[in-house]
Amino acid sequence: MSRHAAPPAVLADGRALSAAMLRRLFVGQCLVLALHLAFMPAWLAGLAALVAGYRYLQLRRRLPRAGVVLRLAGVAALTGGLWLHYGTLGRMESMIGLLLGVYLLKLLETHNRRDARVVVLIGMVATTVAFLHDQGIPMAAGALLAVAWLMHSLVWLAGATSARQAWRESAWLLGLAAPLMVLLFLVFPRIGPLWNLPQAERAATGLSDEIAPGDIAELSRSDRRAFRVRFEGAEPASDERYWRVYTLSEFDGERWRRVSPERLAAGLGRELRDLVAEGPRSPWPGDAEPRFTAELLLEPDSRPWRPALGTPLESDERLRWLADGTVEGLVPLASRSLLRLSSSGLAPSWPEPLGARWHTRLPDDANPRSRALAERLWREAEGEPRAFLAALMARFGEAPFRYTLTPPRLTSRDRVDEFLFESRAGYCTHYASAMAVLARAAGLPARIVAGFLGGERHPDGHFTVRDYDAHAWVEVWLDGGWQRLDPTAAIAPERIEQGAGAIEDGGEAFLADSGFSPLRMREIGWVNRLRLGWERMEYRWQREVIGYRDQVRTALMARLVERLHAFWETLLGALPGRGPLGWLAGLAIAAGLLAGLGGGLALAWRARREGRDEALRIRRLQAWLARRGLPPREGESPAAHLRRLAEAAGPAGPALRDCAHQLERLRYAPLAAAERRERRRVLGRRVAEVRRRLPRHRAGG
Repeated sequence: MSRHAAPPAVLADGRALSAAMLRRLFVGQCLVLALHLAFMPAWLAGLAALVAGYRYLQLRRRLPRAGVVLRLAGVAALTGGLWLHYGTLGRMESMIGLLLGVYLLKLLETHNRRDARVVVLIGMVATTVAFLHDQGIPMAAGALLAVAWLMHSLVWLAGATSARQAWRESAWLLGLAAPLMVLLFLVFPRIGPLWNLPQAERAATGLSDEIAPGDIAELSRSDRRAFRVRFEGAEPASDERYWRVYTLSEFDGERWRRVSPERLAAGLGRELRDLVAEGPRSPWPGDAEPRFTAELLLEPDSRPWRPALGTPLESDERLRWLADGTVEGLVPLASRSLLRLSSSGLAPSWPEPLGARWHTRLPDDANPRSRALAERLWREAEGEPRAFLAALMARFGEAPFRYTLTPPRLTSRDRVDEFLFESRAGYCTHYASAMAVLARAAGLPARIVAGFLGGERHPDGHFTVRDYDAHAWVEVWLDGGWQRLDPTAAIAPERIEQGAGAIEDGGEAFLADSGFSPLRMREIGWVNRLRLGWERMEYRWQREVIGYRDQVRTALMARLVERLHAFWETLLGALPGRGPLGWLAGLAIAAGLLAGLGGGLALAWRARREGRDEALRIRRLQAWLARRGLPPREGESPAAHLRRLAEAAGPAGPALRDCAHQLERLRYAPLAAAERRERRRVLGRRVAEVRRRLPRHRAGG
């Protein structure tokens, strides 16, 4: 035996698993656990170490076997730990944690081959469950490694005699499964989930539906991805990439808040259908025309918001269309999802159903100096709204106002007054809040829009929008429609053109919470190329593999049918004619196909017969050997024939000896039905091994 071969026995004795097999099971558990650790409590790794240590000491006879009390105590401790960590056992993460914990604790009561198979199968389930966390390339690669190891463990448990043989058979099984997996992926229709797991309150971005001056500045510290987008047709210019998410119309003197349609309808005595509608297109398009059609790849989020470039108009799925010109999904996103959305690129052009009064409300006793300033500028503009707004924009563009990523903290009750007349340094939310308050103080309907501005364009044409692209601006009702006004364009035009990274004042705060972000090294050419290449590959994976949808499948099937039809027409065109010769050629092709089908069925029937009759399988093996010059001698039994050939058969020798052994056990030993089936399967594998190895290492006659 080669010195590299592992011990042939899976079992240390007749019953208990060997230490080597337990180590193999533990390594498989570590591989599976590694897929979850980034999303689960790190103390699960400590649990794995404790279980492995206990089994090690138990094998060294320093500890007794884990009894029922110890195992139940382990399950109770696991359940309590998950309850303390998550506060509930009803969410997806706690359910997955319970599965992983039971998977790890199962090793305490794993003592025989059956227990080991259960551990491996639970590991397969836990590997699949990991895709509930993430479906990226690293997760897929890690899952493939874990499945390969678990498959190797199953083959080893089935009776492999060496690690090399187990790996070879595992690779053979995975290779056989791969074409079927690809075929099912391409042609099988996607089925919606049969049940829904309660999701954690997990937000993809820090953008909120309520803001106060300075809030969005915090998002410049993060490079977390919000969504990715590819445009069909024209792309918007940098100063047109305003992604509307929320409109904030309620102001309490300090914070701006979004009010849900349900709350508005209940509070103002309106019908809900006046404020929200469901369907594939907006019921409030006005005279807006779709200028941009975007395919959005959205990150998972516990909130149902959907970004739109200006006013959303039409989608490829049912959505909630709000009268304020924003759009929501019917459910939150449990995983990354593709959405096709057409939009106008402009603010809504239809009247707000709530009327002008709702959008001119201000607290009576808040920000008196701002009110006085608005009244003075309104008088100077002679009551002309556009002149008044132009004066506001001009005021923000003059010193001593400055745009900074590290604005001073505002602490007074009248935050807008403190900003306009004292600090005069702020981020987009400071300027948007001040402008909306001044416009309302002059009697102009105004609201704040929270969303994103810009996005990084990749060489392959898609854009990535991140937390630091979060932005706030103002919409004012003018001339029968909402008009977008962004005071940031007056004070920091570089923010509009180049993004938050172009701001120098307070620039040390940019990506401050993302110390290891590759975006920090964008100036290093080769590092940036690697980053862009990885992001392009990951985007294509998410869009074309994870995002493979029924529409794409239908189009692919149509192309395949079209190409097959074209091939058939070409084949017919190459024939001498479509008369008798064409018919004869068609009949010949049909006969060949039928012959191939019949041959396949015959081989399947033969394999079925051999699987039930070990004597028939050995007779056919002997006939195969005889055709290669290795016939049995006169009066020699089949087992003796195989053992004689094994002496000079090289690598095929162990398989020949095992064939003889299995034949004798099957023919003469009193075996239970289950063991008889198992030995027949082993015999089939050994016969196949002889056929593979003997032609390369022919034994002597």
